[in-house]
Amino acid sequence: MKAKYFKVGDIVTIDGNIWRIIKITHAHRGRGKAEIEFQLKNIKNNSVISKILNPEEELEELEVEKKQIKFLYSKQNKYYFMDEKNRKFELSIEELGEKAKFIKKDLPIIGLFYDDKLINIELPIKAVYKVIYAPPGLKGDSEKSNYKAVTIETGAEINVPLFIKEGDYIVINTEKGEYVERAKEIT
Repeated sequence: MKAKYFKVGDIVTIDGNIWRIIKITHAHRGRGKAEIEFQLKNIKNNSVISKILNPEEELEELEVEKKQIKFLYSKQNKYYFMDEKNRKFELSIEELGEKAKFIKKDLPIIGLFYDDKLINIELPIKAVYKVIYAPPGLKGDSEKSNYKAVTIETGAEINVPLFIKEGDYIVINTEKGEYVERAKEIT
């Protein structure tokens, strides 16, 4: 398919790697030809590159199947998942990138499959996590900022406002790795 027909979110293959289009910019420089700049995110290792293409250039679009999967456990930098047919899949911490910080049991996870092989996952954009360690927020400690680093149940460290304490539940944007708001207590 020609480059000009692709849209954000499409999956393409370039030089044997699988990429998701995350941004498209159309440019027309002076009397030159039109160009399209794609920002691409590697599905396997989450690296991001920019590629400038002619709108008429052919790219191969991949049909990626999305299925609900469950997180089972992690061991020695490998994360194990299972689909509804009880088939087990694994991804390395390198393949997951920053997503690995936010994987926990009972989190709805979408598996991205190509040729019946798990190539990556999608997490919900916002998810609730329990704070398992929070240093005390000192009153008047705004010299640095109004934030402190806490540890959530997955072991990730997140910057949160000073009023967050151990045992609180917080909503985190899993794409940006940022605090969103305090969540209601989960029982």
